[in-house]
Amino acid sequence: MLRTLFSFFVVMLILCTLVYPFALNTVAKFIFPYQSSGSLVDKEGRPTLDISKAIGSKLLGQDFNKPYFLHSRASVSNYNTSDTNESSVSSGGFNYAMSNPALKERVQKDLQKFLDENPQITKEQIPLDLLSASGSGLDPHISLQAALVQIPRISQSSKITKEELEKIIQENTESKFLGIFGEEKVNVLAVNIAIVKAMKKE
Repeated sequence: MLRTLFSFFVVMLILCTLVYPFALNTVAKFIFPYQSSGSLVDKEGRPTLDISKAIGSKLLGQDFNKPYFLHSRASVSNYNTSDTNESSVSSGGFNYAMSNPALKERVQKDLQKFLDENPQITKEQIPLDLLSASGSGLDPHISLQAALVQIPRISQSSKITKEELEKIIQENTESKFLGIFGEEKVNVLAVNIAIVKAMKKE
């Protein structure tokens, strides 16, 4: 009996930790090569399987802090996905209660930072998602309102007209799922790639 149980354990261990993952990865690489490699894009915004040419993933947020870039929403992990100098490499949120002083302090700090970077904007004009962190801390999207409110700063720094910036944002806005579920959302990386292209034309 013990021998049978041990044999079953070994077989299941091999199946679940070696055979199944390898088979699943092989099938995914064959059927969905782009998606299974992380949905990476190059500096032109084109899908790429070459990690040396990739500047980011359409599915993972990044910390864009240059004034001519569209800025992402707050991240409690500081988009810490590969920097081994950080104390930890993680994703996720702190799930602080609304009454937690640490949450109030973090929001107030982010609020003041945004107002300093965007002097044309008042506190009342700031969309909620620019001050609230996503569940993963790695959200690649922001709301359409959160993108549009940054146009004055980006225009001033990049010398791109507000009209052209609005067009870029609209072109990289994803509609509601099936037209009714969720909200319109803007891919920050895609917009910033388009901004760099537009700046080169200036």
